[in-house]
Amino acid sequence: MCALLRDTTLDKVGIELGTRIHADKAYCSQKHRETLKERGIKNGIQDKAVKNRPLTQRQSQRNSLISKARYVVERTFGSQARWFGVKVLRYRGKAKAHAWHILQAVAYNLKRLPRLYVNRQIQLQS
Repeated sequence: MCALLRDTTLDKVGIELGTRIHADKAYCSQKHRETLKERGIKNGIQDKAVKNRPLTQRQSQRNSLISKARYVVERTFGSQARWFGVKVLRYRGKAKAHAWHILQAVAYNLKRLPRLYVNRQIQLQS
């Protein structure tokens, strides 16, 4: 997220106006919120409690909603880390890193394929 907030990176990725960027509470800062607002990007950064100032009920509910959206993506990365030991990128350069991520995604989907196929067959028989 921090890298996404650098001007050049945000320009390169071409995030459309009104898009929401989700991030965990480690990125909760006024600087990040202002940068997103200046660019017309919706704030999906979870709120963080600070010493002697617990989160309000509204903030907790907002964090919960953000977590539900982030979970869909994070579970994929978690599964890759568990199944393939994918925790550290061992390549330098965008092309090599991109290729590595694509291969990890292919391996992830191949590992899931038998279960997805069986589930699909069960649905068709019902």
